[in-house]
Amino acid sequence: MTTHHGLDGEALERLRILTEQNVVGIWAGEAFCGTGFLVTPDTALTCAHVVAGREEGSVTATVGGRTVAIEVMRLMPEAKGAGSTYGFPDLAEVRLSEPAHDVQGVWLGSAGPTQAASVSIHGFSGHTLEPGVQPDTLHLTVAGRSGRFVRLQWDQVVQGFSGSPVLDTTTGRVCGVLKASRHEKGMSGGWLIPVDAVEECSPGLLERNHAAHRPGTVWFDLARNRRGRQADLFGPEPGGPSPGNTPAQMLARGAMPFVDRPELSELRNWCYEPDDQLLRLLYAPGGSGKTRLSAELCRRLRQMGWIAGFADRELLGDPVCRLRWLEGLTAALGAGFPCLVVFDYAQARLGDISALMAHVRRHRPDGITLRVLLLARSEEPLWRALKEEFEARYIEDWALRGASSQRLPSTLSAKDPGTLVTEAFGEFARQLECPRVVMPPSLARRASRQDSILGMLAAALDAVLTLRQGEEWKESDDPLARICQHEITGWYTLLENSLGKGGVLAGRTGRLMAEGLLPVPTLAQRRDGGELTALLTSVRETAFPGQPPVNAPAVHSCFRALYPATEDDRVAPLEPDRLAEILVRRVLAEPESSGDAVAYLGAVLDVSKLQNEEERTRAVLETLDVLARARGCTTVGRVTDHPAHAVLDRALAQVVRDNPRVLVPAFVTVGARVPHAEPLVDLIQPVLETCEIDLLCLVEPRLPGYPSGLSALSALVLQRLLQLPDAGSDGLSRHVRLRRLRRYSLRLEESGHREDAVRAADEAVLLSRDLVRRSAQYRSDYAAALHNLSLLRHRCGETESALGLSVEAVSLYRQLIGSSPEMRHRTLMDMAGALSTLALLRLADAQVNGAARDAAEGVMRCEQVPEGARDDEVYLACLETLAECRHRIGKTEEALTSSMQAVERLEELLRLRPGRYLARLPETLQRHGFGLIRAGRFSEAYQALSRAATERAVLPLRTSPRLREQQALVLQVLLQLSDEFDEFRHERSSWVQMKTVLDGRTS
Repeated sequence: MTTHHGLDGEALERLRILTEQNVVGIWAGEAFCGTGFLVTPDTALTCAHVVAGREEGSVTATVGGRTVAIEVMRLMPEAKGAGSTYGFPDLAEVRLSEPAHDVQGVWLGSAGPTQAASVSIHGFSGHTLEPGVQPDTLHLTVAGRSGRFVRLQWDQVVQGFSGSPVLDTTTGRVCGVLKASRHEKGMSGGWLIPVDAVEECSPGLLERNHAAHRPGTVWFDLARNRRGRQADLFGPEPGGPSPGNTPAQMLARGAMPFVDRPELSELRNWCYEPDDQLLRLLYAPGGSGKTRLSAELCRRLRQMGWIAGFADRELLGDPVCRLRWLEGLTAALGAGFPCLVVFDYAQARLGDISALMAHVRRHRPDGITLRVLLLARSEEPLWRALKEEFEARYIEDWALRGASSQRLPSTLSAKDPGTLVTEAFGEFARQLECPRVVMPPSLARRASRQDSILGMLAAALDAVLTLRQGEEWKESDDPLARICQHEITGWYTLLENSLGKGGVLAGRTGRLMAEGLLPVPTLAQRRDGGELTALLTSVRETAFPGQPPVNAPAVHSCFRALYPATEDDRVAPLEPDRLAEILVRRVLAEPESSGDAVAYLGAVLDVSKLQNEEERTRAVLETLDVLARARGCTTVGRVTDHPAHAVLDRALAQVVRDNPRVLVPAFVTVGARVPHAEPLVDLIQPVLETCEIDLLCLVEPRLPGYPSGLSALSALVLQRLLQLPDAGSDGLSRHVRLRRLRRYSLRLEESGHREDAVRAADEAVLLSRDLVRRSAQYRSDYAAALHNLSLLRHRCGETESALGLSVEAVSLYRQLIGSSPEMRHRTLMDMAGALSTLALLRLADAQVNGAARDAAEGVMRCEQVPEGARDDEVYLACLETLAECRHRIGKTEEALTSSMQAVERLEELLRLRPGRYLARLPETLQRHGFGLIRAGRFSEAYQALSRAATERAVLPLRTSPRLREQQALVLQVLLQLSDEFDEFRHERSSWVQMKTVLDGRTS
C-alpha cells in the first residue's frame, strides 16, 4: 500500500536503479579516482579531492558503458590546504565532452538530510567479491551535523565511494555527496557534503537540475508517489472496454476510439492557463459526449504528469472519507502535482464541490495548479446555486474568480455523421465478432438525423446487434430506445439461464416483470448486496401482490454479472444516463412492468433501513434526480410528453403524501437545481398548502435564494410561515420574520405579484426600522430592506417615494463598509446596487449631476470588490448608468469611456460565460453606438451598431417585442448612415434584407 509520507518498496527500488544509471566512474588514465554522478545530461558532481591535481585532459568518466572525456569546471576549494583532508565543501563540477544518453541526471534535494534519515549510496569500489572496480552500494543512517558536513553511521565506507550520490530514502531525492570514510577498517560510516553546498559551489546548477524534474518526469513522479496519489484520489488507471459488455456499456464505456474534437484543445489550454481559473462548467444535452471528452482530457493530462480523474460520489458522500480525500488532494497539490477534478452530474454535487473549494481555500499551498471541471446538462440554475453555496462559506471571491462555462456541441464538427457511423459500425462488428455483417445503406442517412453523438453510435450498434441475430434492420426514430430493448433482451436471457425457464418469470407477463426489476439498481444506487436484495424482494412483494416470490439473491447475482460496481458486492447503475431515463419511462408506462406504480416507487424511495441520516438523504436525492430527468426537468434533450409522465406524476403524488417529511424537502432540493422544476412543483404544492408547520420549517432552508422555477412555491412556504402568530417580541424572532419578509417580497416579484411584493417589502422596512432602534447590529438588514422597497417602488413608477428610500439605503451602506471585514465585499456590492438604483431615480427626477456622482461611486465600489465576488450585472448596470449620466451633463468623451468600458467587460464575460451574457451584448453595443452618434463619431458608431444588429439577429426576437423594437431602431439608423456615407453604402442591401426578415417576423 502506497502512502503519502514515504516511498513503497517498488518505488524505492526504481529510484535506486535510476540513481545507479546516473553514477559515473572517474579515471585518470588507467587509475581509478572515485565516483561522480550526473546532475544534467552533460554535467556531473564529484568531490574536489577526486579530480584535483590530475593532469589536464587525462580525466575521463565511464557513462553507461562509454568512456567520455571530462573537463573540470569548478573546484571548491581550489586547493586542499594544510589539513589532512580537503576543506569544505570538497566539491567539483565537471563537464562531459558528450552528453549522456537517455538520462536526465539525479534529482537533487533542496536541503540536506534530517537526523536519523536512512540513506542509500551508489558508487564504485574495489572491495566487492569480483575483481577490479565494480558498482557497489552502501546503506547508512544520518547521525547529524558534523561542522558543515553531515556524519553518517552503521556501514563501512571504503575507498572509491568518494563523490557518490547519497539518496535519501524518505524523500526519494539526492541529499548530498559522499566525502570520505571516517575509518575504512570499521563500521564507522563517513561524511557527506549536504546538497545545499552545491549552490555555493555552482550557482544556478540546482535551478537547472530542478527545472528538469517536473511532474510527468520519471524521478519526480516516483519520489512524489504520483501513482499512489492518483489511485488514492481517483482509483486505478482505467483500462479499455472489457469483453462481453452489454449494449449499454458499449455505448457508455468508450468502446469506440475517441474522436478528437476542438473542445479538447480548449479544455487543455484552460488547464494550462497561468491565471487562477479554477472552475469551468461544460454543459450539453445528455449523449453529447461530455463524460467521454472529460475522460480523454484526464487521460492526456495524466500522460503530462497531472493527477486527474472523476470525483467519486460515494467516497465524498461519507464525511470521514471526504475529509481524508480532501487532505489527500491538498497533499498532492503540496507535492507539486497539478490536479484536475471532474464532477459529473454537477447539479447534484453542489455540497461536494463547495466542500472541495472551501478546503483548498483554507489549506492550499502556494503556487498550486488546480482545475475543477463541472459537467451538467444546462448552465442555469447551476451557477446561481453554486454561488449561493460559495457565499455560505465566504469563498466566492476566490472560488469564482475567472470561472467560465462552455457549451459542448451535441455533434462532432471534425467528422460528418456518415463517416462516424460507418467507423462505429465496423468497430462494433469487430468487437461483437461478426465482421461479415454489411452496413445497411440507409444507416448513414438515419444517423445524420440524430441529435447527439450518442444517438449516432446507438444507431450503428443497433444495426450490428440486429443483423447479428439474422434479422432485418429497420430505421428507428429513437435508436437509444432500440438499444434499451437489446439491453432488456440480454437481461431476460441471463435471468432465464440463472433461474431456469418457466416459473415466476415465464411468458410475456414474466418477461415484463423482469423488465421492471432492471431499473431498480439505477433508481436505488450504491446499495450493498444485502440492501439491494431486500429491496428487490420488497419491490416484488409490494408492486406485484399475489404473485409468487422471486429468488432475489439469484437476481442480485445476475445484476452483479452484468453490472458489477468496483466496490464489494454492489451493482453499478445503468449508463448512459439517457438510456436509464428511457428504461424508467418504459417500465412506468407499462403496467405489467411496474405493477402498482405507487408501491414500486414507494419501495425504491423507502430509505428507512439505511444506516444514518446523511446516507438516507443522499439516497433519496439520487433517486429523485433520476426520476426528474426521466420526467423532463432538464433544459435540452428533454422529453416533454410521454405516456409515463402521467403514471409517474400520480404515483409520486401519492408517495409524497404518504411520506412528506422525507420526500418534500428532497423534492425542493432537486427542484432548485433543475431548469424546469414545474412538474415537481405540481407534485408537492398541494402538500405544502395544507401541511403542518414543522414540514414548512424543514423545507425553508432548502428554498433557493435566487430566481428559479420554485419562486412561486417559495412564496407559498414563506407566506404560510409569515401567517404564524408571533413567536415573541425578542430580537431573534423578529429578525427571522424580517428575513422571511424580504425573501417573500423577492419571490412574489419574480412570480409577477408586484403589488403584494411591495406590501411585504413595506412591512420589512417597518420591522427592520424598529429593530435598528433596538440594536445597530440590524443596520445591514435595514439597508437591504430599504433598497428592496425602493427598487420595487421604482418599478411601479413611484419615483418620489423610491428616491427617499434609496437615499437612506445608500447612507446606511456607507456606514456599514468598515463595520464587518468578513462582509465587506458583499456590503460593497449591495451598496453599488443601491447607488445604481439611486442614480436611475435621480435621472428620472432630473437630478442629473447627482445621478452622475452616484453612478460614478457605484462603479468605484464595484471595482473595490475582487472579481469572483463581484456581481457583474450590477457592475455593468453602474457603467451604463454612468455613461448615460455623463451624456446628460455634456461630458461626452467621459461617457464614451464608460460605455466602452461596459462593452469591454461584457466581452471578457462572454469569453468566460457566453451562454449567460450573449443576449446582453447587442443592447450594450447599441447604447455605445448611439453615444458615438451624439459625439459625431459616425464611422465608429456604424461599426458598433452593425455589430449590435448582427449579434441580435441570432437571438429569438419573436418572443420579445422589446428586442424587436430595438432591432428595428438600430436597422433604421444603419440604413440612414449607409445612405449618408459612401464608406457604408455597399452594406445597405444587407440591412434592407435584415429589416425585411424582421418585418416578416413581426407581422
